[in-house]
Amino acid sequence: YLFGYDATAQVAPDFVYEGLAQTYALESVTRAFLEQSNPWALNAIASRLLEAAERGLWAAPDAGTLDALRGALLSSEALLEERGERKRGVMS
Repeated sequence: YLFGYDATAQVAPDFVYEGLAQTYALESVTRAFLEQSNPWALNAIASRLLEAAERGLWAAPDAGTLDALRGALLSSEALLEERGERKRGVMS
């Protein structure tokens, strides 16, 4: 929701994106929980935060945070592939 709101109103400062990344995608306990119970959520969080950086909504993200988010995205994609799950609309 933040992403959509910021895309239209441009009101979210960078520290909000950084906090979301650290709390929901990169903090070890939360990340382990998401990897186990809902890798789709981890995938969506990492994807949306990386998109925010690419679009300039997250104006000056830390390079280390972006690298860690890319790692979380790849990890979630690997977990989904292991489970045989695919994004909707993708044919095998």
